[in-house]
Amino acid sequence: MTTKNLLIIASALGISLNFLNAYAANSTSLATAKLKPGMEYSIAAVWLKPGASNLNYVIYNKGLPLQSPSWTEKEIQPSYSPGFTLGIRYIFPNIQDVDVNLNWTHLSTNDSSSISTDSNSYFLGPDYEIGPSGIPIRNASGKVTFNYDVVNLDVGQFIRIGESVHLRFFGGLSTAFLRENVIANYSGNTTGTYAGPFHVNQNVVSNFTGVGPRFGIYADNTTQSGFGFFGEAAVSALIGSMYSKTGYVSSAQQLLTVYNQTSNSQTIADDRVYQTVPAFDAKLGINYTYALKNNALLTIAAGYQAAVYINAISQYLPASLVPNQGIETGGIFVATMSHTLSNYSVQGPFLNFTLKI
Repeated sequence: MTTKNLLIIASALGISLNFLNAYAANSTSLATAKLKPGMEYSIAAVWLKPGASNLNYVIYNKGLPLQSPSWTEKEIQPSYSPGFTLGIRYIFPNIQDVDVNLNWTHLSTNDSSSISTDSNSYFLGPDYEIGPSGIPIRNASGKVTFNYDVVNLDVGQFIRIGESVHLRFFGGLSTAFLRENVIANYSGNTTGTYAGPFHVNQNVVSNFTGVGPRFGIYADNTTQSGFGFFGEAAVSALIGSMYSKTGYVSSAQQLLTVYNQTSNSQTIADDRVYQTVPAFDAKLGINYTYALKNNALLTIAAGYQAAVYINAISQYLPASLVPNQGIETGGIFVATMSHTLSNYSVQGPFLNFTLKI
């Protein structure tokens, strides 16, 4: 190999090394810049799917053949709906790698379902009136509304692992406003003495409001290209009030004939009680950080998040009705009562924009 060739190779290697050193220095400063003191503002679009285990609104009962009837619980199926998260964070200048963070997530959704049958081989009815006693019920519908608001305030301590990996251990307070409203409607026609149409509206409201400690860990890894991935997990214990109320509005020919009423309103209400609700939340995603002018940083993140609140939903419904006093009579006549608890959950993707100045 000639001296000229060696000089060319050495020059190329030098240029390459200088480029890589400059590139690495830029990526290192980018990763470190995420922890520089100052304000940080974020806004996220979220597409969350709420969930609970009390969304069955009617039982679809196939009565034939007589020796082997079958039952299908019809459920309201929540879909993904848009919401948002707003956040603000401040990294202290005089305390190394310590910050305070505040964020608020909001979601409001509603979903519905319905079913009808014209054949006497199929019966419709709520859990407390199924089988042959539910023959007059020909139509049923259900609707659920979720309102979800959670505010988190915490203080965190970052720990640097090398140049690109940061861990944040945090603790603070979480406040949750969890609302669920499940509405079911049943209608049909009766025959005989009180022949005519009937309709029953069942409206179940369950609310929980609580505040309590929240602790967790956040991990972020920024690569040399500015791309990275991150994850977060936290646990909370929310102490607050739980309230449940079930309302009924009924109309029927028997109600009109016997009592001269066109409408009958009834309620099953629970006293407000105070409970501790455990909660878990987590998120996982990828991000890209871009350096702007004046040392500002723009980070775009996308991923998936989930949260669950254990037994945050309380519900009271009849377990059975007084014999021969079904909902087609224009009223609810409870023989036995049931009380059920359900988890309250949300899950779905998010797209977050963060500006650090």
